Amino acid sequence: MLIVMVLKGRNQLQNRTFITLLFALSFSALGDVLLALDTGQLFIGGLAAFFVSHAFYIITMLPIKNWRLDVVLLYLFLAIIVFCLFYPNLNDMLIPVLFYMLVLTIMASLTWMTDQSNGFLVLGGAVFVISDSILGLNRFYLEIAHADIAIMCSYYLAQFCLVTGFLQATSKHK
Repeated sequence: MLIVMVLKGRNQLQNRTFITLLFALSFSALGDVLLALDTGQLFIGGLAAFFVSHAFYIITMLPIKNWRLDVVLLYLFLAIIVFCLFYPNLNDMLIPVLFYMLVLTIMASLTWMTDQSNGFLVLGGAVFVISDSILGLNRFYLEIAHADIAIMCSYYLAQFCLVTGFLQATSKHK
């Protein structure tokens, strides 16, 4: 449905934004499939797909016009706290999770700093951090009751907010 939103909004999006959003959503969908099929070995593939998805969201937000050290430090502080909880149970996932958390932190921070920034983008970045934190806490720290529902609801809300934010930003700039 989110890809359909982007396709329907094609005329109001710059070509680069249109393409990078389609790639971000496509890699997210690939990550969804890999995690849905996960028998233990596909988690790293899902993580890699979501890493690439966040990289495309970051590209969509470039160039950055308004650097906000306070936002970066806040997201970095939250990432460090969550990472410290994960750390004892990461084992061979240490490096992939560390890199994923870094790209997620950058993506969420940039929603505040892009010249396209708006409430939907900021909310999308924040809710993505919440969704992935629940997923990570549930997998690497402590089993959370109904985590799957919380993860999926927040994940799709985050994606919806990001897409809506980009659509809103481009119509605002025209």
